[in-house]
Amino acid sequence: MLNKSGKSFIGVLALSLAVVATLSGCSGSSNQDNQSNGRGNGAEQGSNNAQADAGGGQKEDKKYTISVAKSAVVPVDENGEMLKYWEDKLNVDYDVWNIEGGKWHEIMNLRFASGEVPDLMDVNGFETLQKYVKQDLLAEIPEDMLKENAPFLYNEMIEKQLPGGLKYGKVDGKLYGIPKPNSFPLRKPIVWRGDWLKGIGMDKAPETLEQFETAMYKFALEDPDNNGKKDTYGLSQTGMESVYGAFGYVPGIWQERDGKLVYASVQPEVKEALKLLSKWYKDGVLDPEFITGENQGGYYAFSHAFFNSRIGLSSIGAFYHWKPILHEGDTKSENYLEFSKINSQAAESLVYGKPPVGPDGLMGIGGPSVVGSTLVGFGKQLEKDPDKLAKILQTLDAMNASYEDYLTSIFGKKGEHWDYNAETGFPGFINDMDAKKLTEIGVMLNPFEPAEYAIKRAKPRFDWAEENYFDIGGISNALLSPLPSDSKYKEELKKIEDEAFINMITGDKPVDYFDEFVEKWRASGGEKLEQEANEWFANIQ
Repeated sequence: MLNKSGKSFIGVLALSLAVVATLSGCSGSSNQDNQSNGRGNGAEQGSNNAQADAGGGQKEDKKYTISVAKSAVVPVDENGEMLKYWEDKLNVDYDVWNIEGGKWHEIMNLRFASGEVPDLMDVNGFETLQKYVKQDLLAEIPEDMLKENAPFLYNEMIEKQLPGGLKYGKVDGKLYGIPKPNSFPLRKPIVWRGDWLKGIGMDKAPETLEQFETAMYKFALEDPDNNGKKDTYGLSQTGMESVYGAFGYVPGIWQERDGKLVYASVQPEVKEALKLLSKWYKDGVLDPEFITGENQGGYYAFSHAFFNSRIGLSSIGAFYHWKPILHEGDTKSENYLEFSKINSQAAESLVYGKPPVGPDGLMGIGGPSVVGSTLVGFGKQLEKDPDKLAKILQTLDAMNASYEDYLTSIFGKKGEHWDYNAETGFPGFINDMDAKKLTEIGVMLNPFEPAEYAIKRAKPRFDWAEENYFDIGGISNALLSPLPSDSKYKEELKKIEDEAFINMITGDKPVDYFDEFVEKWRASGGEKLEQEANEWFANIQ
């Protein structure tokens, strides 16, 4: 159903969140007595509040000015309607820094060097968190203060979604960043050509590895596209991942084993998966062009091998790329729409499967990290100004205090910028509003996305995902931090791994070469990375 502007909210939802997330940079610090935003000024203000208790508890009549540094792809108007809305609602002033997006790090590093450290900042990844702590840019966040001043975020978003998840924001046992639990823990897709399955006598997706193998051979050998040519294969690059998962380990990530972290690619179970893939390659079941991948350019999630009837299974992209159109105007189904242009009947017959269960009852395919790629951190000067830190935490909590507060924080005013669709029940843009316009008027202040709200405002999509079991069978990388020796060893180790796996699958090396590969991997720096990974893992327990 279209809204008044002729646009579907769900169709532009991802764009809106992407713009808000991408354009929300670091939030900064200034005080109303001195607008220079310097780190020293923040410390000076903090010294005037030295008697404040550690739990925060700012005075009701104290009005703080909070600067917000953000990428200026779409500059925020200092008089923006939503900027003023939140200033009035929260009794604060916002001073927005519009920083040129392509020079973000360059400009922010210069500001850091000159003593300007923002109060509130998005910290891009655990490596950056560690770097900022080492540079003495971040304030330690007292957990009691977080719990007291941001109870919704602490209880509902962090502890409920990811119990104990604050450990991912700690360095040397101290909390410096608030992690953002992943709102959508949905695994990679497993998409079958339903018309091919029907043609080989299967009325549903294979559930066991044995059934999976049967389908692969029939796809390769029984002319499923009925063109009289030997030009089809079972699977290519992305389809291999669930084969590894059927033996318990997904190459390229770290997984927990017996209380420790291990690198999945060197686990003995992977050798069993390689034996199977090598056999499939020799028998003409695995696409011989798997090395170059399924995508031949254009949109990254397209599988041209699948679109062009070369393979009958793909796991490329994310679940939403392959979903059917759920309502009028729904466009967040890129692969489905592209495939429909090429073969509409085949697109209508797509079948969505679970990872196949292996001989020991194991299954899996790559899933998202338990936390997002950014954390929320606070400027070092706030350690001396706990009242202001408490106030900032309260503002973040207020933007998520209710579902409508959350919607207001990311989509503007109800009845003016968005409203509920009478037929579908979920929110939709009105009055020609869009994500860029919203950013311009100041909808860019809320860095969080509680799962219960995020799923509610896009319910049809996630209902569909659950109905098709995308919440089952994901295997996530258990290592959420770069390792100190990554820069020294990681690139070469990846090269060693890729060459070994390709050679074993194609038969250039026997599968028993796996044992030699593992020894070489460990001797070339892998053993050092294993040590560092487990030091990190022990530190967050």
